[in-house]
This record gives sequence, C-alpha cells and structure tokens, in this order.
Amino acid sequence: MLALVFLLLAPPEAREAYQRGSSLIGQGRAAEALPHFQRAAGLDPANAQYWKAVGVAFASMELLHDSIEPFSKACKLAPGLEDACYYLGRNLYATDRYREALTPLATALRVDPVKGRAETAMAQCREALGEERAAEAGFRAALARRDAAQQQASIGYGRFLIRQGRAPEAVRLLEAAQQPESAESRYVLGLAYSQSGRIREAVAALERAVALQPGHEAAGLLLAKLTVRLTPPPQ
Repeated sequence: MLALVFLLLAPPEAREAYQRGSSLIGQGRAAEALPHFQRAAGLDPANAQYWKAVGVAFASMELLHDSIEPFSKACKLAPGLEDACYYLGRNLYATDRYREALTPLATALRVDPVKGRAETAMAQCREALGEERAAEAGFRAALARRDAAQQQASIGYGRFLIRQGRAPEAVRLLEAAQQPESAESRYVLGLAYSQSGRIREAVAALERAVALQPGHEAAGLLLAKLTVRLTPPPQ
C-alpha cells in the first residue's frame, strides 16, 4: 500500500522511468533497468520506492556493496515500506557487516507483515557474531511464527544445527520442510544426511537438488564427492 502511495505522488517523468525499469527487471535485465531506476530516484529523491528499486537492481547483478547505499536511503526515508529495511539488513549480512545488519532487520521485524524472515536473518547474524544461544533462540522464534517464511526459517536453523554438529536434529527438521520443494531445501537436507552418515539418502536428495537447479554448484560438488564414496572399488 505504501509503495502505491509513493508511485501515485511521484512526478510523471520519474514514474515513467520507474515503470520502464520495472518492465526491464521483470525480464531479468537488471543492468538495463538500473539507469531508469537511478533516473527516477534522481528526479524524486524523497521517494523510498525508487531507492529500493535501485538497490534491487544492484543486488540482482550481485553488486551487493553498491546496493547498500540505496537500500539505506529507502529504509531511512520510509521504514514502513515493505522490504526496504529487510533488504538493507540482508545485504549488510551478505557483505559481512553482521552487527550493522541487526538494526534494519529489527525495523523489518517490527513493520513487515512476514516476521519470520527478518527473525531468521537476525538469527543468522547472531550466529555469524558467535552468539550461538541467541542465534538458536532466534531460529526457534522464527519457526514458531509458522508464517510464509517457515521454510526459510527451517533451512536457516537446519544449517545452524549442522554447523553445531547436530546433523541428526537437522535431518528431522529438514525432512518436514520440503514443501514447497526447492533446490536449496533438498541441498541442505542432503548435507544433513551426509553429516549423519546416511550417504545413499544424501545422494538421492542432492540428485533432486541438481535436477531442480542444474547450476547449483554446492549440491553438484557434494553429489560428486559422495557418489565416489558409493562407487565400489575395481576388482
């Protein structure tokens, strides 16, 4: 709703540039969309929706450091704009600025309708900072919300459990988190199986991950490694 307000109040030239950029990024053409979003933001610099779009374009091109400034402007201009502060927090996390990420993520937790994703992201920051107890409490809180970020929380907590040497616990959690099925959920389940010594089940899960996303490098590498282990030695 807030995003629509920003668009309706924008000058026509800025709105036209934004719409052109939106069309391009919808086609996966982020590099072409970026200058249109930048033009829109330049024409209407108080419009948080436009700054968020600039950040999205940079992030879509994996220019994560470049995405932080526009996301920061969007979050500061309109903390209540959905995704604005969440995206800032996620990109700060992705660039190893874990402590800084907690503040915008806390804002996202307060204002965004889907709370579990911000809570999961905060737990991941806590883990990266070495605050394991706070991290686990955060993952559990995110799971307890049972909202649209339930699978995201399960995958995040599953990874945490694996890194803590608790792979069998992760298996039970991740087996129940395969709907909707995704390459990432299958990969992390395969990782948990492999760390639990359940190699054949790991291979099956990883094969499914690669089938769902042929370019999933981590799944492909682990699958190749485990397949070798299952290959009988030559006679």
